[in-house]
Amino acid sequence: MKLKKLLAATSLGLAAFSASATPLDALVGNLNIKLVGLTTETNTQAGTNESTWGLGAITQIQGTGGASWSAGLSDGSYLYYMIYGIADQNIVQNGSNFDIYNIGASGGVADNKIHLDIYRTNTPIAALDSNFDAAPSGRTGYAMHSLLSSLGPAYLTVTFGTGKQLVNVANSCTGLEPYVCDASADETQATLVQQVTNTNLPADGKGSFFADVTGGTSATQWNTNGLFGHDFDGKFTLSTNGASQGSGTCTDVEVTTGVCFTGLINDPIRANKIPEPGTLAIFGLGLAGLAGLRRRRQA
Repeated sequence: MKLKKLLAATSLGLAAFSASATPLDALVGNLNIKLVGLTTETNTQAGTNESTWGLGAITQIQGTGGASWSAGLSDGSYLYYMIYGIADQNIVQNGSNFDIYNIGASGGVADNKIHLDIYRTNTPIAALDSNFDAAPSGRTGYAMHSLLSSLGPAYLTVTFGTGKQLVNVANSCTGLEPYVCDASADETQATLVQQVTNTNLPADGKGSFFADVTGGTSATQWNTNGLFGHDFDGKFTLSTNGASQGSGTCTDVEVTTGVCFTGLINDPIRANKIPEPGTLAIFGLGLAGLAGLRRRRQA
């Protein structure tokens, strides 16, 4: 085999690790995932104690060595998600703010877990990633919204896990009227922790969580348990989704009346991803070509 052909084979193996416009399937290692999202307390699932749910988009994923995937630009694909099954466990007043400890919803179709389902598509959904004017009324079931219903099987299904809340504060927060927390609750079992300015949306603040991959078409590549025994480590900010706040096309009235989603979430989560089998095979072909070249030169 000529040197040009060997180098071409090698370049195929290394192309997946290009420092610019990296395809989603080629991202590997430690990743920083930029997301945007919308949350609401409207149209929660009947028969459950679900308090909040939402929709959103993953806009960019950055990796080591300059690898970067951008929605729609790197390989023509987009990632959208639905988060659902969030229930309040305890709300504790903390000065002028509130600490909200969330767990998975129960009752009806709920299964005591907070879910995050991610879908992959080649079609952009402006209502989720630029206009932020999706309607809560489009929810068609516990795990589905009309904007996502045509996207096929989930790219990833994820559930939230414990670990972010290390101290149980239930026994030290009594007497904080009217937000008396449940002394029998154990906040270390919370799978989503928020520090916000209000107990209900709209609110400003921040939150954090761990999450684990449970299924999806690309579960094998993302299920690594590389972050304190979890697959994702998330931290986000929460603000009002209104035009007066410089976000979205919804009016403040549409936000407060539930025509549009009320909360706007932002900021990154972290993950670790291994190469998908096809990428490994191509990379291995390139390395095999180099090995053959070296043996021929030594012969």
